[in-house]
Amino acid sequence: MDLFHTTDSQGISIINPDRTAMRELIATLDDVGISEVDHPDVSLVHDASGWSITLYPNGVAALENLDEESEPRYLSNVSRSDALKLWIELSVGNIEALLIQPWLAEA
Repeated sequence: MDLFHTTDSQGISIINPDRTAMRELIATLDDVGISEVDHPDVSLVHDASGWSITLYPNGVAALENLDEESEPRYLSNVSRSDALKLWIELSVGNIEALLIQPWLAEA
């Protein structure tokens, strides 16, 4: 199993969370007051590859490679269930499945 981790809006990380924990973390994007925190986003990083998907309360997902300092790519109108699917693909290292999504250079 590849190492991956999530980070919540408070900066707390969980190493190799299960799908239930991922779903619960994504659900925090709908919490009242989420837009008032310093970083109203949650992310998952696949440590071996450096790829990361950050999710925002407004339904935007950002994909970037932290190791390569690549420019982020964006998807808009990402449902919470689709966000979970993206995270699951990333958690197992299925980068090809992510890269074929219709990412844009701007949100």
